[in-house]
Amino acid sequence: MTGTVEKNYSLALFDAINEEGENLSSARDELNSVKAVVEDAEGFVKLMNTPTVSNEEKISVIKDVFGGKLSRCVYNFLCVVTEGRRWDRFDKVCSAFSELCNEKLGIAEITVTTAFPLTPAQKEQVKKKMSEIIGKNIVMSEKLDKSLMGGIVVDYGDTRMDGSVKTRLEGLKESFSQLIG
Repeated sequence: MTGTVEKNYSLALFDAINEEGENLSSARDELNSVKAVVEDAEGFVKLMNTPTVSNEEKISVIKDVFGGKLSRCVYNFLCVVTEGRRWDRFDKVCSAFSELCNEKLGIAEITVTTAFPLTPAQKEQVKKKMSEIIGKNIVMSEKLDKSLMGGIVVDYGDTRMDGSVKTRLEGLKESFSQLIG
C-alpha cells in the first residue's frame, strides 16, 4: 500500500461500498474510469486544488462531469476528495483502492513484457500458469520491449520473473568474464 493519505481514503471508500452493499468490482471500474478522465483533462487536478476556487464551485464541476454517471458511493467519494483537496493524490488513492479490491476479490494484476506480441493461446497459457503459482485469478496487461530479444518478463507486485533472452545472455557474459578472469 502507499502513504497514509492514500490508505485512509481508499479504506474509507472500500468500507463505504461494503456497508452500502454496492458492487466492489463495479466501483473499482468506475473509479478507474474517473482516473482516466482526470488524466485526460489537462488542468483538472490543478483546478480542483486551487484554493481561490470555492468548494461549491468544485463540487459543481464534479456534478457537471460525473453526476448521474456513477454509483452513489463513488460520486460521494469524489466530493470528499474535492473537499479534502486531495486530487493531487487521486491516482495513488485509486491504486490503493484497486489493491484492496483485488485482495478481497482474489485477483492478481500482472504485467507481461515480451519482445513480440503474444498469441491468444500464449496469453491464456501465461494466465493459467501464473494463476497456479500465485493462487489467484489473473488480470494481465502486456508491454512490448524489443530489447528483450525473446522470452518473457512477468511483474507481479514487487516480484519479477525474468526469462528474457537479454537477461540470459547477460548472465552468460558474466559467467564467462569470471572464468576468464
